Amino acid sequence: MPVWINVRTTPLPRLAIIPDVLVNARVDASNMITDPFSEGFFLRSVVLTPDAATILNPSPKTVAGSISRALFEGNNSYATLDPRDYISMLQHALRRFRAPH
Repeated sequence: MPVWINVRTTPLPRLAIIPDVLVNARVDASNMITDPFSEGFFLRSVVLTPDAATILNPSPKTVAGSISRALFEGNNSYATLDPRDYISMLQHALRRFRAPH
């Protein structure tokens, strides 16, 4: 289910994965973004498991990881997604969800 969150006017959901998506974001007690950098216009399409505990299309944490993913898997992370690759990203997330853990 797609959900749009305008971080300028809406508190962030209280999910454990939020720090992984907005790495340097500062929030106040009501979970509102407080730093101008994080209020910037960043679009993220984050695909979560049904329990919202795991990101199924994570972004690599390093430059080397980004290069490796681009070469071997395609760019299917939330931070680098080109609109033409949206369906591919969703299919990749579904395969990741269905893969045995």
